[in-house]
Amino acid sequence: MEPVTPRVLVFFDYACQFCYLDWPRLKRLRAEHAVELVLVPFELRPELAAGGASIDQIGGRHSEHVEEHMTRMAREGGIPLVFPERVPNTHLALTLGEYAREHDPARHERVHEAIFSAYNGHGEDIGDADVLARIAVEQGFDEGDVRRAFDEDAYGDRLHHFFHVALSMGITGTPAALVCNELFIGTRPYQVLVESLQRCLVTEDDLAEEGSPATIDR
Repeated sequence: MEPVTPRVLVFFDYACQFCYLDWPRLKRLRAEHAVELVLVPFELRPELAAGGASIDQIGGRHSEHVEEHMTRMAREGGIPLVFPERVPNTHLALTLGEYAREHDPARHERVHEAIFSAYNGHGEDIGDADVLARIAVEQGFDEGDVRRAFDEDAYGDRLHHFFHVALSMGITGTPAALVCNELFIGTRPYQVLVESLQRCLVTEDDLAEEGSPATIDR
């Protein structure tokens, strides 16, 4: 059986700053090792009110040492980074990501990056439907269609499914990545991901195995 392209499942939430910081190294992994990146949304705080919460309300403020480390990661990745005072409810943002995946897979990654950058790079409220609609329009999508997807919770069942798939794999937070069949929870240095790939010998039979996490639909 001929080997197939190794697949990395990337579990993320748009308000997860380490997910944002990991993204450049995952793209580097794809560029240098020809892996397939599959984005899997994981709604980290579904209990948050629509307006979100302050960073102190959820106990999410980083120490000065951690913020310095994150700033270095952002600089190395060539991306802007701010530390917003509020954490949004990301359900609508994840909905927009799934809308883009379904309606134009070629633009899905651009939308993904735009949402990530809006919050983590510029401090915008990605729980706000108006902010997300603007992002959608900037990426060439129809505002009315996107707002209907928000109003109808068009991808709620899909997001719920992804969430429970992640839980079944032992994932309770982000960032997380399944490199072939090796699960990493938390951010990892680039070389750790490379070494995992080197241990990976994926075949079509492996991917077809019933119940394998690698069978998650793109």
